[in-house]
Amino acid sequence: MGCACGAAVEVVSTQVHRAHIGGSFGRRTLVSGAFDVDVLMFVFAYGDRTLTYQDWTGEAGERLQRDMQRAVAAYLRAQGLRDVVEVEYGTHYKHCINVKVHGVDMDIKMAANVLQGAWASRAGAGGWYRRRVACMHAAQQLTDADPAREAALAESLTKAVKAISDRVKFVARLVKCWYKGSLAVRIPHVPSVLLEVLTLAAAQSKGLLSPSKKSPGAEVAVLVAALELLDAAVSRREVVLLEAGPVWGYTRQQALGCAHVWDADPVVVLHPIDPTCNLAAAAPGRAVDWGALAAEARALRRVVREQSMLDLVTGSSLARAIKVQLAP
Repeated sequence: MGCACGAAVEVVSTQVHRAHIGGSFGRRTLVSGAFDVDVLMFVFAYGDRTLTYQDWTGEAGERLQRDMQRAVAAYLRAQGLRDVVEVEYGTHYKHCINVKVHGVDMDIKMAANVLQGAWASRAGAGGWYRRRVACMHAAQQLTDADPAREAALAESLTKAVKAISDRVKFVARLVKCWYKGSLAVRIPHVPSVLLEVLTLAAAQSKGLLSPSKKSPGAEVAVLVAALELLDAAVSRREVVLLEAGPVWGYTRQQALGCAHVWDADPVVVLHPIDPTCNLAAAAPGRAVDWGALAAEARALRRVVREQSMLDLVTGSSLARAIKVQLAP
């Protein structure tokens, strides 16, 4: 893994300030045997030009990211790395590079370096930029979701989720494994991070983001809440959001101030750091049968609530996920 990251940093035309391991691996919410590693390279210069955030936006920003993607992919191939694939639309990021390292898929994404100079040491990775964007949200100046902005905020998402109880993150992994192991073939293209955020939001709604030792049934309660919230998001168009707190996130009121961006989307699960980003937004060629997913959630909820533990662990759609997640 390190060799691929190092090679990406060494691309002559691309100057990288720092790298960040994000995704489920960085947030400790990965599903055993079914995860990849997201590596974000925060670029401050390309060619002979020092980049600002504005350079990453609009059509010119799309061209810039595509040029960097090609340059880094070509360099990785020249270093002898095999299976270097340029991905325009990934499961989460645009314009990333997929490389298989020791049997694990690694997605390399070039991202805007928005912390420069004194801010880089004062605010911590992502902090100053998050505050700047929050101010813009409050003023309702953002008119559209921006994948470049989302990538630039990846460190903040990692920080926010890593602080959550491991008991809750176990349920997030279980829900993701449920989908990947039992549903993905029939209902493809549901982003893993969406299920993770939805589960954490469900836990928050029940006051269980940090369950005490006196809450032995917290995991089951969070699972049921997640299934109910998934159904509500599809059937009643309930807006799903995880309030990540004043340091990293935003309030529900601030999020609703950005509703003009995603109000037409059939399902809304908001990115915890950027309320203009709907994780359920349709991507080209990646339509999701949300109705079928909600039906599966209702069916599994009935098993959990009304049937025996034996039924759950042997005959339900969750059986495979339980086996995987509890394996030694």
